[in-house]
Amino acid sequence: MTGNYLAPRREASESSRLQTRIASNLAKGGKHTRNHINGSDDRGQPWVPACPGDDARITDVEACSPAFHARPRFCDAPKGRQRASNPLVNPPSSTRPPALNSPQRSAFNSTFPYLFQLGKAYLTFYKNGLKSVWGNRKLLREKLERTPAEDRPSVFRPYHVPESFSRADWVLLWRVRHDLLRLPLFGLMLIVIGEFTAFVVVYVDGVVPYTCRIPKQIYTSLQKAEQRRKAAFDELDGRHPHGALSPRLTAAVARKHVLRSLHLTGTMWDRLAFTPPGMWQLKGKLRMAFLEGDDRRLIVDGGPLELEPEELRIACSERGIDIIGKSETRLRALLGDWLRLTAAEDATERRRRMATLLLTRPENWPQQRNFAVPSWEL
Repeated sequence: MTGNYLAPRREASESSRLQTRIASNLAKGGKHTRNHINGSDDRGQPWVPACPGDDARITDVEACSPAFHARPRFCDAPKGRQRASNPLVNPPSSTRPPALNSPQRSAFNSTFPYLFQLGKAYLTFYKNGLKSVWGNRKLLREKLERTPAEDRPSVFRPYHVPESFSRADWVLLWRVRHDLLRLPLFGLMLIVIGEFTAFVVVYVDGVVPYTCRIPKQIYTSLQKAEQRRKAAFDELDGRHPHGALSPRLTAAVARKHVLRSLHLTGTMWDRLAFTPPGMWQLKGKLRMAFLEGDDRRLIVDGGPLELEPEELRIACSERGIDIIGKSETRLRALLGDWLRLTAAEDATERRRRMATLLLTRPENWPQQRNFAVPSWEL
């Protein structure tokens, strides 16, 4: 299975086929293109989900449940048969947290045995998460060894996507970088406080590798991000009611908003009403580089319909789309709209389109591609 993720991707003339692939991938499964903004197709007819359960709401409890993330939710596949995962689009499952098998309190007569087993469960979880970091590093190293030296990715060229990289390879690269940077401090924390790490990580989210984040930590982070995004948009709408096209909205103001709405900086800076110099270069520019490459590869390798449910939620959250309480159908529609509206041959045009969507609430995104964009880019 591992080999599938690292196999050289099929050659494609991306620059000449971009619009064709968008149309074919985002309209897959139907003759007419769906208008996901107003719930109708291109003929104005109401659009109905593929199956009754497709629009089931995700509750707060389900969203942070390991069992929820593990169960198949592909309603367009025949009953009893799970849809096969596309290895070009979906990175290895080892890039996400492993299952947390915590004991049930009702199974114990006293508190001490329960706490002892709970501590063991957390230690096992963190041990498996750390193993995943090193395993993913090995996968990436093997992929890079097969990539020509002149085409390899570099921190000095964050926008460069190697020709042989699939979307899964691109995501693997960025997740490995993310986790390795956090490994030393988190490893020290785990050595010092052991099983009590689980009670601390919720407050120091930024130092924990993604593979070592417990469900409660992930859900709490999502809640904070969505609350912060709402506050950022409320402030932006109050000062610049015309969004990205407001006359007094500068690139600097837009960057500050994006840092907040994508939850890229600590909430402490919101309370201080101050953004440290260089924060955009350190956080914002890298996120934009990742998204730009991710968008292009996702379109070429299969589109939103090929994403596993958990990868779908991650992809939406990375683009500033709220996911709590949203159905898979709605999330796939919003991600499809993002790809359709931001796609462009010219890099400058593409970044301006991305800026427009990041400065607009998803429910207010334009329905057509011929929308106005700012004269600046993020």
